[in-house]
Parts: sequence; structure tokens; C-alpha cells
Amino acid sequence: MFFRPGTTRIPFKTGKRTRKRSGYPQRIELDPATDSHARAATEAYADSCASEMPWLAEWLRDSAAGSSVGLTHCASTVRRVFGLAQEWAAREPDYAHAAWEHVRLHLEAALTAHLRSKDTGDDEVVALTGVQA
Repeated sequence: MFFRPGTTRIPFKTGKRTRKRSGYPQRIELDPATDSHARAATEAYADSCASEMPWLAEWLRDSAAGSSVGLTHCASTVRRVFGLAQEWAAREPDYAHAAWEHVRLHLEAALTAHLRSKDTGDDEVVALTGVQA
């Protein structure tokens, strides 16, 4: 596999005819610096390959994070996994619904504050991410 951070390149240019499918995959480059979806995809891929290729996972995390290290860019994944964990915990005899909902509220607040700070350029999220300026 060849990984290179860069800009998204669609295999064809606008205004030109679409090429016939040749049977092999086309190359698409992601730009994590400007595309939040690319950052989330890169981070998710890094998590997925971490056990088999730790060197690649580290490189992907570094390229996806850039200068903004802290909370995940995969907020929707965090929400989904938390929901799955809560469903699993609900089947256990010692499940405490109020405690799980308390954690969910704080998790949602942290994710929302992180996303809001990226939109406004606010540095007040330092306390949530643990990163010191």
C-alpha cells in the first residue's frame, strides 16, 4: 500500500467523459488538513491497523492530527461505540442506567465543545482535550 497525505484526486476531471472501468481500483488521495471526513477516516484506519502495523497507525495519526492533538475526529464513531457498550452493559446484572446516562451527557458535551471550537477557532477546549498551549 502506498499512503501519501495530499489532496483528493478524483480519477476523472469535471467536464471530461468518464473513463471506462478498467477492473482495478482508482486512486483517491485524502487531505486531512482541510477535510474533517478525511481526518475521521484516517483516524479510523489507524485504529484498525494498529495491532498489525503500529508504525503505519502512528504515521496516520500524526498526519491526521496535524497540530490539533486531543479528542477524536470520529465523534460519530465514539457515539456509536458508546451506545453499543451501553447496550452490552444493560444486559449485565449490575447495570446502572443513571451512571451511563451521566457519562453520555458529559461525553456529548466534550464532543460538541470540541467540534464547536474547531468551527470558531476557540482555544477554550484545552481543558477538555488535556492539551496545554
